[in-house]
Amino acid sequence: MNNWKRELRRTFAAPPPQRKREFLRQWGMPRMSVFRFLLTQTGYIRKWVWCVSALIFTAAVVGAGVLSRNMLWEISALTPLLALVAVCESGRSECYEMAELELATRFSLRSVTMARLCILGAENLVLLCLLTLLGLWHSGFPSLAAGVYILTPFLLTSFLGLYALRRIRGREGVSVCAGLALFISVSVFFTHNSLPYLYAESCLSWWIAGALALCAGIATQYATMLKQTEELAWN
Repeated sequence: MNNWKRELRRTFAAPPPQRKREFLRQWGMPRMSVFRFLLTQTGYIRKWVWCVSALIFTAAVVGAGVLSRNMLWEISALTPLLALVAVCESGRSECYEMAELELATRFSLRSVTMARLCILGAENLVLLCLLTLLGLWHSGFPSLAAGVYILTPFLLTSFLGLYALRRIRGREGVSVCAGLALFISVSVFFTHNSLPYLYAESCLSWWIAGALALCAGIATQYATMLKQTEELAWN
């Protein structure tokens, strides 16, 4: 299949555009800095994404600060929901079958996707760091263990959700992602009591290895998603 694609590109290669800059300059399109472009794309991220993040953080603050209780496992069980909204937002164009239309806009679909990934990634990184600090409160776990227990369900949901969205297009893919996130969330909430040996200190190295493997898998999934936008533009 890949050989066919290369041969088709080589056979039907379009000639390089002539006087492209002069043509675009005559329309007087203003230049936009990277920061302004990112700020513009922030406004297109749906409000419920920020609301879910705010609710998760508020619940962690209330539990750890106001109620003075160990919130490590509750926070760990809520991170799959955070991953769910991020995955669904990053693949929104494919979910609503608007990718081909967005390819005709001023900014390429790949640029828009990368911008939203950077915004959501930065927001999730800050939030996960704050949640880890709240999870350490009254927990008695070392910092590394608490961070891994909170981060791993998030990474697992992100990886499986991205894989599902690439394989299943449209609303069905979103439903599968929601089901996976709910299953992982419930599993994390109950297994720390029913299967305590999974969270023993001797298993921490396996948790770290799994988290690193999931990070590599997520990077691969996102790279494949961006590559698919290029193939769609070529088609």
